[in-house]
Amino acid sequence: MSNIYKICWIFFFSLTALSGCSFGTVKAPEAVRIEPQYTEEELAAMRREEELVPLLDEAAGLAKGYYYDEALACLSRVPEEFSEDPAVTEAAASYTAAKDAFVPYEQPVRHIFFHSLIVDTNLAFDGDYMENGYNYWMTTVDEFRAILEELYANQYILIDIHDLNEVQTAKDGTVTLIPSAPMVPEGKIPLVLSVDDVNYYDYMKTDGFARNLMLDEEGNVKNLYIDENGQEMVGDYDVVPILDEFVEEHPDFSLRGAKGLLALTGYEGALGYRTNDPENPDLEQDKETVRSVAARLKETGWQFACHGYGHKHTAQISYDTLAADTSRWREEVGSLVGDTDVYIYPYGEEIEYPSDKLTLLQSEGFRYFCGVWSTQAFVSVKDTYVRQTRCNLDGFTMKTRPEAVADLIDVSKVLDPARPELK
Repeated sequence: MSNIYKICWIFFFSLTALSGCSFGTVKAPEAVRIEPQYTEEELAAMRREEELVPLLDEAAGLAKGYYYDEALACLSRVPEEFSEDPAVTEAAASYTAAKDAFVPYEQPVRHIFFHSLIVDTNLAFDGDYMENGYNYWMTTVDEFRAILEELYANQYILIDIHDLNEVQTAKDGTVTLIPSAPMVPEGKIPLVLSVDDVNYYDYMKTDGFARNLMLDEEGNVKNLYIDENGQEMVGDYDVVPILDEFVEEHPDFSLRGAKGLLALTGYEGALGYRTNDPENPDLEQDKETVRSVAARLKETGWQFACHGYGHKHTAQISYDTLAADTSRWREEVGSLVGDTDVYIYPYGEEIEYPSDKLTLLQSEGFRYFCGVWSTQAFVSVKDTYVRQTRCNLDGFTMKTRPEAVADLIDVSKVLDPARPELK
């Protein structure tokens, strides 16, 4: 064996001995973890990013929807070491000033309303016997989206109908409604919105309308829409989800999350589910679905109103018929969507004030009564009830009386070209 060869073997055995490994195995040296070194300034910046910035972002999001008290409460949770941070003090001052800058709106508040939106104009305006009714009383999806843009550009802001008055409760429990101008950000115009017949009636199934309201996988309220080829789609196909998305993008269009009123009948169930039909094999599941959807709607700023169980002419039917109709609505619809103090007259036809029928409806808990009068806003607050008129933004109004809604929208920018002439 050559000397060089011997030296190589001696070197190899020396390495294995030092490493503690058996012959033929070489153990790699353990990795040494080197901890990064940060300056005090860098550590402070990291803490600020982790502990302060999320609270600032949360407060800013609340303030966009005019939740100023909640935004200030959020800032109060800032850790002590950041309490004097300029971003905190400036945000607190800004939200306080904005809250204090609200002004009373002294004019009568407008109330607009819609029916279910037409998704496919080819199916709705197809020349059959239903076309004229749809043309008069319905609005298309494209028109509704354009209306929202017009209202937003014209500085309207959605409010809760209950902002039209204050409530005074005496020591004996007596409740008195007090006229009160709603408080809004300066320059904004308050607006109440409602949707009639959110029931998705059977007659609409093949005419280009959504089928129901439902919860998607994320728990958001959407529509089921089935097109003319039978393809099922879940998305924004009616007032509720379209308005929800609009407010998500423009939170300053809604005062503290207010959306609108959903006026339900009951003779074909609620929200697209036939909860009225005892022969419905899915009756109990449908009832539970309505409860779940209604709960989510209320969480996201929607409220419910009674539109009469059978959509009867409230002013023309007898007292007993009205009593039976209202009681049935409470049992079949109110039991699913919850109590409401808003009564929206079918056909917009009001009863007399005062009258036995008014006393009856008040005994059922209703305080807010809404008829239809599109030419101008009207609000009347009495001790025990509030009246407000509504304006229908549909084909009839836009085609025949565009001047009556000129304060709201420019009809020329809204009208769907697919809409035929009225007959």
